[in-house]
Amino acid sequence: MTVRVLAAMTALAAGLIGGTAMPRAQAPALPAGAGAEVAQAKCIGCHEADLIVSQRLSPAGWDREVTKMERWGATLTADERRALVGYLTREFGVRPAVSHDAAAVAAGEAVFKEACRMCHDDDLSEQQRLSAAGWGREVDKMVRWGAKVSAEEKPALVAYLTSRWGQ
Repeated sequence: MTVRVLAAMTALAAGLIGGTAMPRAQAPALPAGAGAEVAQAKCIGCHEADLIVSQRLSPAGWDREVTKMERWGATLTADERRALVGYLTREFGVRPAVSHDAAAVAAGEAVFKEACRMCHDDDLSEQQRLSAAGWGREVDKMVRWGAKVSAEEKPALVAYLTSRWGQ
């Protein structure tokens, strides 16, 4: 019995059900721009782009992140480091807070009911208590796992989740 359970879990983890591969969402690509080639060469070898794309850090936050990666073995020249921190800050820096106007929250609730409740009950979301940035990363992860949430729907969904279960 245990062997069958392990085999089934392995098949699910590999994305196989009924002998066919489950479709997977395409991981986001890094946007072009000054410093993108450094990020591609120095970051993507260890990380997929979605880890970078999902973060929103201040210039000091990106500087600390790059410093941490250097401690863990990333090698950068001074020029590469400057270009990388500039690129990460410009492309993935802190963004203004998500709107919590009534229309956005109502639209987000509709998206939640349609896209999220297919797999989750409210209690799972209630346990999270995330910031707007945290909810944004969670929505991105769920989209990669197959949730049907468009880029246009995401801000409203994040507004709803934050207004209902935010920090």
